[in-house]
Amino acid sequence: MEKKHSGGERPPLSDFNEAQREAVCHREGPCMVLAGPGSGKTAVITGRLEWMIRHFRIRPEEILVITFTKYAVKEMKERFLARMGLKHCPVTFGTFHGIYYGMLRQIYHLAPDQILTEEEQKAMAEAAVRDVERENRKRPKDKDVLLMIGKVKNNGGFSGITDDPEDRQIYHAYEKRKKEAGRIDFDDMLLLCYQLFCRQPQILKKWQERYPYILIDEFQDSSKIQYEIIKLLAGKRANLFVVGDDDQAIYGFRGATPGIMKQFMEDFPQASLVRLSVNYRSSAFIVQASGKVIRKNKFRFSKDLEAVHDRGKPVHVQELKDMEQEAEYVAAAVKKKLEEGVPPEEISVIFRTVQDASMVMSAFMNRGIPFFMKEKAFHLFEHFIAEDMKAYFRIAMGERNRSDFLRVINRPNRYISRSALEKERTDFEDLKLFYCDKEWMLDRIDAFEEDMEAVSRMAPYAAFQFLLKKTGYQEYLKEYSQKMQIEEAELTEIVDELAQSMKKMDTMKEWIEFTQVYTDRIRQMEKEEKFTKGKTALLTMHGAKGLEYRCVYIIEAQEGSIPHRKAIVEEEIEEERRLFYVAMTRAKEELSICYVKEKNGKEVYPSRFVQELFTRPRQEAR
Repeated sequence: MEKKHSGGERPPLSDFNEAQREAVCHREGPCMVLAGPGSGKTAVITGRLEWMIRHFRIRPEEILVITFTKYAVKEMKERFLARMGLKHCPVTFGTFHGIYYGMLRQIYHLAPDQILTEEEQKAMAEAAVRDVERENRKRPKDKDVLLMIGKVKNNGGFSGITDDPEDRQIYHAYEKRKKEAGRIDFDDMLLLCYQLFCRQPQILKKWQERYPYILIDEFQDSSKIQYEIIKLLAGKRANLFVVGDDDQAIYGFRGATPGIMKQFMEDFPQASLVRLSVNYRSSAFIVQASGKVIRKNKFRFSKDLEAVHDRGKPVHVQELKDMEQEAEYVAAAVKKKLEEGVPPEEISVIFRTVQDASMVMSAFMNRGIPFFMKEKAFHLFEHFIAEDMKAYFRIAMGERNRSDFLRVINRPNRYISRSALEKERTDFEDLKLFYCDKEWMLDRIDAFEEDMEAVSRMAPYAAFQFLLKKTGYQEYLKEYSQKMQIEEAELTEIVDELAQSMKKMDTMKEWIEFTQVYTDRIRQMEKEEKFTKGKTALLTMHGAKGLEYRCVYIIEAQEGSIPHRKAIVEEEIEEERRLFYVAMTRAKEELSICYVKEKNGKEVYPSRFVQELFTRPRQEAR
């Protein structure tokens, strides 16, 4: 519990352990605090702010505190004011983008509507892709264009980000469109701020005098350009107090520099280094297990965390047959916890990607377990393959809607023209009449009709397998993946999840109705407020960062999921291991890790990170 102190009173240090006190009382010059999970970093930052103001007599207006999300800014400010016992204090709290926007607004008189919204940015990026497609006369590879553009800007250039000429084309097409519209995006604010400080030293000096003391939370998530601006702001005095954990650096994919903390110590060799090594959150079992995993990473600061709590149980690892069995296992385990009196908000299920959660969401719905998804849910039954199957099933059930025929008539290609489907209600006789003088087309229509008659007598799972293998739909998916330049494995995962959802259904009508109920409930859930009492959290490993729960279930802990199949080089594997470490260290008392033996019809193996739990720990050099 943080204590409140009156204005003239010297704040006590009894709240803190020895390492925390060292950080709180640091006087001037650069300081880096290595803060492991649950080590009380927010208390240290707010305690240091109080110490600076009340003991060092530093004016609050001279202090700048930066963190990475608006939510974190709000929480940090509230914790600080509560500690000070004040309703207001003129310390500046903000995100990197928020602070830099404030600086640029004063110089360039930027209006809020000059900055692209996320939706506008997405539309502009899609337009840039179309520009390149027209120029090259081929579709660019399927990729997250905005992610690539953001990484280039946060890195200060293409070097080390991408050597693909197509990426450069898309980037320049996007920049051209943006310039013509007279707009900027969020990452432009970083570049503009950096250029401003480099070109106009008098403006830089003004801001250096305004904020001689800078504190940065979650420093490990900083990008190269953010760090360069901060170094300029800090100037020769270098009153930089940075807090972070290189073991929780998980945003390399969007431009953060994983080695930024080691870089800080190289740039500021005179800096104090404080290690917060006491974990106040997790049990000794969880601290020891997560430590075994993260110590396998080579590029990190060595650190040995110790737990203060001996409560809890040993980390449990569970092998399951497939995703369906895994989802049922987790749903049953969570239901049991709820019956034992564990509050729903003290339980979370954590996974690598939103797609991994589909089966668990379905199992939770079936058991009436209240839950929310922090990130936007993956709408499995709105995927084009699911929509195709619904159309096929409706035709097989005797429905004759033109839209259903249009959707699947050429998936796979049967060479049937849209002109043959002019009526709102279409049947096979109309198609035969249209092609009455083309015997080879009549054969195709007969084959399609026979396939639908065969499907009409099947349960959903069998019907799905028939459509995949007997009609050529599987080959169509293969051709589609090549044409759209996406991984075939991505579509295979969708096929497998759809197949799993059909296994227990008796009729196609039942499955279609289930998909509608499921989708409606997910949409309703997305409208509701998140992080409310009475709901279990479903989180990606990225989304779980900074949160904590009494009971945590990590699912899909097999090779290909975590580490993700796209992680190949050592640097990427180490980031995946950090992700797994973040997931493990969200747990306070109980941690269960699940993996499956079979996925997409193939045998899969437990994640190497799970296997590392059962190896002898490596001794670290200090």
